Amino acid sequence: MTPKVICHIMSSVDGRLLPGRWTAPFDGTNPSELFKEYAAIGKNLDADAWMFGKATAREAFPYKFMSKGQPIGKGGKIFVGNRKSSRLFITVDPDADIFFTSDTLRGDNILVVLGKNATEDYLSMLEEKGVSYIVADKPTDLRKVMEVIASDFKVKCISLQGGGIIDGAMLAQGLIDELSLVIYPGIDGLTTSPSIFEYLGHSEERPADGQALEFLSMEQKSHGIVWLRYKFHEKI
Repeated sequence: MTPKVICHIMSSVDGRLLPGRWTAPFDGTNPSELFKEYAAIGKNLDADAWMFGKATAREAFPYKFMSKGQPIGKGGKIFVGNRKSSRLFITVDPDADIFFTSDTLRGDNILVVLGKNATEDYLSMLEEKGVSYIVADKPTDLRKVMEVIASDFKVKCISLQGGGIIDGAMLAQGLIDELSLVIYPGIDGLTTSPSIFEYLGHSEERPADGQALEFLSMEQKSHGIVWLRYKFHEKI
């Protein structure tokens, strides 16, 4: 069994994810106020974990761990660290090199998903800090990772908040149950700016194939924000 996954994301009207590039709100409001609205919506989704890609964790922990050990070479190792917060902050680090200086990020205890290239000295660092981890045979096999998160960490619902690469990987493996799309009233416009789903595959692949969206609700929020909700279904 896997946790329910709600992809909760804020984008410009053209589906881009870099807030620093978006045009300013028409009413002159500071964009930070609109981001607070997005965060407030997310807190009401009743998720007991939120999940981000490596880039978000890097913003808080920018230094690399310089390992002196050899890769453990196998998956299956699980460590349950500190669990004092009501939510878990989950991130995927296939390189196993984020140097964590704390067991929390944004006030929530951390769970990091690693590959079997993780070294014993890196795992020891995480254990000393109280950072939970899962060593997966293939960290890209997100379905198995989700099963472990449900069984060993008792997570029932994850708020998946990007970036686009982790969103795209979860989409391609059919692991997203709902889309909570908060549209910021601005535009990026650049072709190469990252978008909501950024699956790293061949041009002939269709990562969303076999899935369909059922419209659930639309709500207009303050300052021109629109909140859309959709449910994912497998197409029959």
